[in-house]
Amino acid sequence: MKKIISLSLCIALSALTLCACGDNTQMNSKEKLSDNHKRSTDVEQTYNYNDGATDSPSTYNEFKNEITDFELKFFRNSFKENEGTMFVTAPINVVAELGLLANGASKDSQTEILNTLGDDINLDTINECMSYFMSRIQAVAGMESEKIDELTGKKITSDTTNYVKFKQALVFNDTLDVKSKFLQTNADYYGSDIYRLNYSDENSLVKLNNEFTDFSDHTVDELNTENSLISILGADICDTWLDAYSQDDIEEGTFKAGSGDKTIKFLKSNESYMHTKTAQGVVKYTSKTPLKMVFIMPNEDITLDEYISNFTNLEYQNLFSSIDVTKKATAKIPEFSIESKETASDITSAVSSSGLYTLFTDESTFANLTNSTEFMFDNMFEISPKLTVNAAGIGGNSSNDAKQILAKRTTELESTDVTVEFNRPFMFMLIDNESGIPVYMGTVDF
Repeated sequence: MKKIISLSLCIALSALTLCACGDNTQMNSKEKLSDNHKRSTDVEQTYNYNDGATDSPSTYNEFKNEITDFELKFFRNSFKENEGTMFVTAPINVVAELGLLANGASKDSQTEILNTLGDDINLDTINECMSYFMSRIQAVAGMESEKIDELTGKKITSDTTNYVKFKQALVFNDTLDVKSKFLQTNADYYGSDIYRLNYSDENSLVKLNNEFTDFSDHTVDELNTENSLISILGADICDTWLDAYSQDDIEEGTFKAGSGDKTIKFLKSNESYMHTKTAQGVVKYTSKTPLKMVFIMPNEDITLDEYISNFTNLEYQNLFSSIDVTKKATAKIPEFSIESKETASDITSAVSSSGLYTLFTDESTFANLTNSTEFMFDNMFEISPKLTVNAAGIGGNSSNDAKQILAKRTTELESTDVTVEFNRPFMFMLIDNESGIPVYMGTVDF
């Protein structure tokens, strides 16, 4: 009998050991620090849209202007590092990660982050406003449609090809402690994934890459055991156009690329027109996400490089102030596709040049994040978003196909006084309809 009991205990212990080990290619509960803290549902504190916060914080107007200014600065610096290529970045992810890190920073480091994000930004403002912005834009994008199917009489639900996804992640070396208060602040306002891994363990890299499969098949190549903390950002957007194109709206044309003339497909439509002394553009709305896409082309005597180097908040505001909703322009927008890079891009330099000059140095202090005196924020990486713009809509890692294109237009496009043909290098933005804050920014030159 004793032998039987002993054998049973051995089997049970073996089973427990196997369960404890689990899948060594996936994060476990001890490595996912953020999973151990739950968000407060007090909307007067968190302004989380998912919990019923339909009103924005009182500081939202100041916040959106300041944040837009920072994003434009970051975009100008990113363009310098990607000059000569088609690229897209999601600057709002950078803002979110910096906002969270401001809660962990101390003394001059905290001041530097907040001052860089905006003159009127404090911790309460960045926390509440980022919570409202991020939760609202993803919630609205994921909501069911209010349309009713005429045949069945049932409400049409949204599908998986209409979405906005963001991911911000902080990855700590397991030699560090992370303060509980910082983790709770993250849960209440940001919802970033916070991991603590043994950088020297060969499985850690596999585990980390597996956490980003929604955004990339491969994220980073190595974990430097000398590093304390890295940040990895991801974004993915997919939607159809509010006003669909027909087959008659697709025509071939010539694009005057930096590498020579290219024959490509252009999409013809009537859109809201914007212009300044140095550029002109159009606005096109998506159907289910709370975003609009803006296409901006410098005047012929101004190169894209020259225009972007002077693309400040003043130019941004002037473009939108010029819109007359009663008038349309004939827009000819090229189909284009920007592939994600094989591994995440190191955007540390572009962030640092945007005003965070000591953030990635040993001069920075993070006493509100860790007790370690050897801590340093080493790098910020971005999984460059994949983006396709075609007659069906905006495609990310999912795609929209030709079924969205009308076989034939029932009414003619109205004639307009202005035609804007985007047939030379231009820039584009995806912008939140409510706040005007850019979500994506990029350039096109075939």
